[in-house]
Amino acid sequence: MAVLDRSDATSLGLPFMDQARGRFARLLAQVEAAGNAALPEAWRDLLAYAAELFACEDIWMRASGFAARRDHAAQHRVVLEVMREGAVHAAEGRLAQLREMACQLRAWHEAHGRTMDAPLARHLRMRRAGRGSVAARPRGSQAVQRA
Repeated sequence: MAVLDRSDATSLGLPFMDQARGRFARLLAQVEAAGNAALPEAWRDLLAYAAELFACEDIWMRASGFAARRDHAAQHRVVLEVMREGAVHAAEGRLAQLREMACQLRAWHEAHGRTMDAPLARHLRMRRAGRGSVAARPRGSQAVQRA
């Protein structure tokens, strides 16, 4: 069960985004490490956090005028729908399918970080250098963060 590397090489250069991505990675690692009895709850926790994180990212993108917002948000919608299907698999005891979904989700998260989150982070850093904007934070973090 690989845990995503949170080294400077994968850093987006915005602590609030790096922390949010790191928490997603830790929750995903918990899913991968969970025994059968704990797997459904670990998946539900990951799904709940993903929904919250993606909603925050949508706020960041809308508030800052991020040009690729629709494509980025579309990926989030698709992934959340698949993750909701995973919760159904878990409820029906189809844990092998859920474990395969977790493996695929890890690969998606890594690619999404490079292709979608990194450009968003660059955009937010440029906005910060200019006039800035207010960004929402997923639960467990400060309520707002200047982007």
